[in-house]
Amino acid sequence: MTTRSTMKSYCKILEPVYGASSLVDFNDTIGTIIACNYITVDCTTSGHSVAGKDDTGYYIAQPSGVYTTQILTLANAAGGSGTGAHNTSGIGGAVGTAGGRVELSLNSNDKARGLILWNYVKGALGAGEATFVVTYGNKKRANAKRDQDGDFYPPGV
Repeated sequence: MTTRSTMKSYCKILEPVYGASSLVDFNDTIGTIIACNYITVDCTTSGHSVAGKDDTGYYIAQPSGVYTTQILTLANAAGGSGTGAHNTSGIGGAVGTAGGRVELSLNSNDKARGLILWNYVKGALGAGEATFVVTYGNKKRANAKRDQDGDFYPPGV
């Protein structure tokens, strides 16, 4: 049997400064905020080595409204000490590296209306911003009980 799914997607391009967080609202083409179950974040910047380190940086993609955690300060998100330090508690979402991709597929009960992007990737030669492409939308899976024949029919046929 062939698994079929369809997706209507939207995208935004961001250039947050190093060490900052950005809130991305999930809007459709007319500006209405939509609840999404599928999110990808691509970092198109390869990062820059700082002071002889091989570290090219990382970023955190946290779907807003999905995780019911305290509001985190930037220091805590970076692994600072004290309340909310992430050696004792976690931050909701996923970590991506410079030049990498994060893909989040959410449960239908956990649809997100936005994304908090924490940027720790430096741009070209350590100056300038890193570039991120956020793609979001709703992925609809086919009904497995109805689609027993194994033939593929494109959406709308």
